[in-house]
Amino acid sequence: MRTTLQDYIKKFGELKTVFDALPDGIVAILDSGMNIASANLAISSLLELPIEQIVGKNSSELFKNTIPELIEVIEQTIKMGKEIRNYTIESVNKNGTLRSILVSTTVIKEIKTSDPGIVLILHDVSEITKLRKIALQLKRYGEIIGNSEKMKNIYALIESIKNYNTSILIVGETGTGKELFARAIHDSSSRKNKPFVPVNCSALPANLIESELFGHVKGAFTGAIYNRPGRFQLAHEGTIFLDEIGTLPIDLQAKLLRTLQEKVVEPLGSNKRINVDVRILAATNRDLSDLVEHDEFREDLYYRLKVMQLNIPPLRDRSDDIALLIDHFIDRLNRYYNKNIIGVSPSALEIFNKYLWPGNVRELENAIEHSFVLTRGALIESHSLPPEIRHIDK
Repeated sequence: MRTTLQDYIKKFGELKTVFDALPDGIVAILDSGMNIASANLAISSLLELPIEQIVGKNSSELFKNTIPELIEVIEQTIKMGKEIRNYTIESVNKNGTLRSILVSTTVIKEIKTSDPGIVLILHDVSEITKLRKIALQLKRYGEIIGNSEKMKNIYALIESIKNYNTSILIVGETGTGKELFARAIHDSSSRKNKPFVPVNCSALPANLIESELFGHVKGAFTGAIYNRPGRFQLAHEGTIFLDEIGTLPIDLQAKLLRTLQEKVVEPLGSNKRINVDVRILAATNRDLSDLVEHDEFREDLYYRLKVMQLNIPPLRDRSDDIALLIDHFIDRLNRYYNKNIIGVSPSALEIFNKYLWPGNVRELENAIEHSFVLTRGALIESHSLPPEIRHIDK
């Protein structure tokens, strides 16, 4: 049974309170004259017109002076007779500002008119587009994303120290991306075309660390059936990154100090000294000065490593960067999963900004991927967030 135009207008009127509470602009075009039968408050803000100048007006005339790109979307919807989902248009407003608007249309075929009715849903994604452009501008530091004052200070420090061969100690909590900063320093330096060799000191078995760092010769120990260069030799003329340096056994700290001072390595089982030209970057999530006080870390090595110190702020101290990071991860996941998610809803973003992120950027990345997998529309909504984040206010 086909519904009359008056019935649909009545239904929209009954739902006006609900529609007015939505952040998306909604416009109903229900008659063959393409006049606007109903609209919510959000569309008034988007068009920069009072609602009285929207409802009852001809849609083509109205949009011609506000968002002319919508006219073609409406015409295509009528021509094809089917909905359009998440189509992005760019339009300039009265002030000359470029806006990005996500458009979806729904076709209502049950109305007794010559043409089907259309409902337009408009979502202003200008801020998301702006963040995406900022993120692209910051790509000079690889995967490091951030535009807060704390991050700008770090970028300035990297620029000032990048071409010096001095040792740098990178300090930050777990999940802050210390290796990314080490790579950024290497990639910005004169050694960028030479090897970058990362070593996770905490992941190596105690009986293999010396061999891994300095190499060994055939017969040095059971199982040493050939000569093997260490990480320092592999990093020759490049950069070695010693992650979790605070876990290095105290006896090996002396040998590392000698390598830093004399720029030579002595492979396990050999008396031969091999010259190495390596820049040292080290990282820790522990307080090395406290380890020094408790005789768990050599004081002379500590000062040798921290000629310069780079302090990476936890995510809770640079919350201005959360939206940028979210957009960066969504962009990467879109390419990996072949999806077209454009961002997060305002309610989801509010939760992201309130959460303290004890796992820092790594936890945020995991939360985005969790939400990404569960999202079916164009926006990540709060109900798809991980439970421990979603229930922050409960």
